[in-house]
Amino acid sequence: MNKMKSFLAAFAAGLFLCAPQAAEAAAAPQTSEPPVLMVDGTGRAEAAPDCATISVGVVTQAADAKTAQEENAKKAQAVQQALVAAGIPEANIQTRGYYFQPLYERETRENEITGYRAENNVTVRIDDLADVSRVIDLALKNGANSISSLDFGVKNADKVRKIALTAAVNDARKKADELAAALGRRVVGLKAVSENTYPFAERSAGAKMLMAADAAPTPIAPGMLETSAEVHIEYYLSE
Repeated sequence: MNKMKSFLAAFAAGLFLCAPQAAEAAAAPQTSEPPVLMVDGTGRAEAAPDCATISVGVVTQAADAKTAQEENAKKAQAVQQALVAAGIPEANIQTRGYYFQPLYERETRENEITGYRAENNVTVRIDDLADVSRVIDLALKNGANSISSLDFGVKNADKVRKIALTAAVNDARKKADELAAALGRRVVGLKAVSENTYPFAERSAGAKMLMAADAAPTPIAPGMLETSAEVHIEYYLSE
């Protein structure tokens, strides 16, 4: 019984001591959020291409399906073997698409098949731009008769995107400082950030480039690639 009385007394004393603190906490005014300034920033970065992807095609036509398919397979294999022999890793050569279809006589209303068409397209990744002209000419000399695309790229794209993103953040902060000064305030903190980076603007050369086997070396001018970034930042301002 004495132990129970002691416990109740201690409990009551604890309530008494806590009550004023709870009252003070309830009475404390709610702190308001500082003023918020929202700004957008943009940034860009350029880089010289250091790799390329070429789409090489072999197109064959014949009166019968078997001949069209066999000729296409023979030429496509010759092209790929020549590229590998020239030092292009097999892993850098990938089939992009294979198409086989009948050809119809358009002059008559009847669906008369006049032949067959086979097309085999592969993409070739080139890690040294100095090899681009050589690869194009080599493919054409060994049976390819279509170069449908030549796209340039950057191996370390993330590094360039970070440069664009940093430029966007700096642009946003510059705007924020200017606006804050015009309002008689200053930036004192960061509330939220959102960003969006864009892929490199496509730089392509050529569409259906056809060259004779004895033509001059293909001229290539890769130029520069550009990427961009956007940020939306919310800053706290001084009171």
